[in-house]
Amino acid sequence: MNIDQLRDQRYSGFRRLRFEPELERCYRKIRNEGIRERARPVSAAALLLFLVYALLDALMLPPSIAGETMAVRLLITCPVIAGVWWLSWRNVSSGTFVSLYGIAYLIGGLSVVAIIGIARLAHHPLPYEGILLMLMFGYFVMGIPFRTVSLLSMLVIAAYLAVEAATGMSLHQLLINGFFIVTANIIGMVGSWLSEHRQRAHFLDRQLLEASRHQAELESRRKTHLITVASHDLRQPLNIISLVLENLTSNGLPERQAGLVLRLKHSVNHFNNLLASVLDISRLQEGMITPEPKELSPLDVMRQIAATCTEQAQRQGVELQIETPKQSAGVAADPELLHRVLQNLVVNALDHSKASRISLRSTRSGKHLIFEVRDNGEGMDQATLGQIFAPFYRNSGHNDPGLGLGLAIVQELTGLMKGTCGVTSQPGQGACFRISLPATTAPATATTQLTGHDGQNVQDHCVVVVEDHHEARHWVCQTLESWGYQVKGFATAEQAVDQWPDLRDTLLVSDVHLPGMSGHTLFDTLQQRHSVAGGILMTANTAHPQGYDPALRLWVLHKPLIPMRLRAAIVQLTRIES
Repeated sequence: MNIDQLRDQRYSGFRRLRFEPELERCYRKIRNEGIRERARPVSAAALLLFLVYALLDALMLPPSIAGETMAVRLLITCPVIAGVWWLSWRNVSSGTFVSLYGIAYLIGGLSVVAIIGIARLAHHPLPYEGILLMLMFGYFVMGIPFRTVSLLSMLVIAAYLAVEAATGMSLHQLLINGFFIVTANIIGMVGSWLSEHRQRAHFLDRQLLEASRHQAELESRRKTHLITVASHDLRQPLNIISLVLENLTSNGLPERQAGLVLRLKHSVNHFNNLLASVLDISRLQEGMITPEPKELSPLDVMRQIAATCTEQAQRQGVELQIETPKQSAGVAADPELLHRVLQNLVVNALDHSKASRISLRSTRSGKHLIFEVRDNGEGMDQATLGQIFAPFYRNSGHNDPGLGLGLAIVQELTGLMKGTCGVTSQPGQGACFRISLPATTAPATATTQLTGHDGQNVQDHCVVVVEDHHEARHWVCQTLESWGYQVKGFATAEQAVDQWPDLRDTLLVSDVHLPGMSGHTLFDTLQQRHSVAGGILMTANTAHPQGYDPALRLWVLHKPLIPMRLRAAIVQLTRIES
């Protein structure tokens, strides 16, 4: 049943202890299994009690009566109880077991009636409290469904009254005994009804909770699918736009047109950051991000940030400095998440601080590695500092761009990596954002910076571009050719393998998702043939972690490509190989 049907059932109630047919079948299946499990300790306790009563019969009743009552208990009641315990462990359907369980209760009640009848025929005073105990045992201990236990209990009471009348009890005494037993039975019925009503209410609550959980999971999967599709479908055209703008130069244009080109580049870069922030916060809320920590070199991490942000800093006339660490230490962090955190901090300083200089440094403090992003901008007051990491917070005194998500994402991603973040600032004295993460021993650090080309002859290197999207392939090739590389473009991995150039130091730049052979498979194939010096895989699917694998000499970059970062990755691969 869906959640609306369950809510309708709760609203309409179930005073008659009945649900809608579909829900009733589900309830009975669960209830009957519960009764089977309950029957095991109950039957063991009942068997022990009847054995004790048999012993008491032998000790307290005359031998002639004790022999008959013990025979009833040991030859009828105890075997029936033992049979119930045995059946509870057998492969018997739950419905059949519950029916046999009820019959066992009836047999137990009738055996007590029989024992009372035996005592009456022998003119031995035996109280009827045994019937009361049996009724309470059925109503409150055995857990038999309300209708079943009520009907069976009335049969036991009728049998008892019939035996008392047949053995000569006076009508007056019979009415008194009957009144007390019927009253006890009514109390038991009320208690049983309340117990079953509570059980049904709990069952309905559990079903509603399960239905709500299932509905939430469906909604989460829909959101996850939407985020994935939106991420891919938005990143692909933005990737083309970024590459087109990289090939669009303002050199030789009139001042007005040159200014428009710069504004267009700034606007596209701003939109890329907005899209990344929206998708990041959505993925965080849906629990789609799982850190994969690695031992990283802080200097390499900061150089990659410089490769990503230098172009924007230069456009804005801001000096971006990377300070070489004075201490030898590494950091345990997810490379893509850490890159995103530091990029957000640098971009935040570029967009909001009005600084002329931004510096990025790292220091070790005990068991932690601390990254600092410091600017010489206008700073922040205490009121702003208290809300700076809140989602969607924007300083009302500034006409700042953005959604106010960048620093909230910083805090969330840092927490996922078991780190902390903070900020210190005073008005007019700039700001210093700090990220503290677990420190490790210093891993190997690249010996070259990644912020540009080092002047070696790029024509010595051939770059093969594999991209099934024609326009994207065209502009990647155009961009690489404008940087001076020899470029060959292919639409499929199979074409690239068949027509791979026989040139030294050939690099691969490929989309991950290709028709037929994937980008990963293509790179593995080329590596096995010793035909490739390194590779860069592009993807719009952010589920693929972005970063560099030094063992494979393989980069994974997310679309839309940041041209400066693509160029830095190629420079790094050519330097490593050479």
